[in-house]
Amino acid sequence: MNLKVYPDPPSLKISFRIDNCFNEDMEQAVQSGVPTTFRIHLVVDKAGLPWIRERLLQATVERTIRYDTLHEQYFVSRAEDPSSWLSTKRWEEAKAWMSEVRGLPVMALWRLVPDQTYLIQVKAELSKAQVPSILRYIFFFVSLWDFETPWVTAAYTHAPTR
Repeated sequence: MNLKVYPDPPSLKISFRIDNCFNEDMEQAVQSGVPTTFRIHLVVDKAGLPWIRERLLQATVERTIRYDTLHEQYFVSRAEDPSSWLSTKRWEEAKAWMSEVRGLPVMALWRLVPDQTYLIQVKAELSKAQVPSILRYIFFFVSLWDFETPWVTAAYTHAPTR
C-alpha cells in the first residue's frame, strides 16, 4: 500500500491502493453472490513519543462489493459517496473500485497546527461481521476471512498559511 497524504482545502486528504486484496477464494465467493466488505481504519496522531502522542482521529470507513448473479453485474459502495452504488459488468473495474481510494477527506485543515507533524496510519481488513453466519459455515474451508494489511504510516507536516 502506497499512502499519499496531501492538503486539498478545506481538507487533509489521503489516497492509496490496497495491493492483492482479492485472492482466488475471495473472488469465487464474490462471484457466487457473497457480499464482501473491506474496513479501512484511519488514525491521525500528532507526532511524538508513542506513549504521549495525542490522537486526533480514529475512524473506520467501509467499501462493499456484491455481485448480482442474475444480471451478471457488480455493485460497489464506497465511503466517498455513500449515497450511490457504482455498477459494472467487468470484474477488473469492480476490483479497482474496491482497492483504490482517491482523495478521501480525513480532517479539516483548520484543525491542524502550522509546522506540526502528524502521523497518518491506514490499515485495511476484510470485515468478518458482514458475512452471513450461514455462509461462514458453508465456506468454512475458504481462507476468505484472512485478509488484513499491516498498518501503513505517512508523516505530514502542516505548512503555515500565507
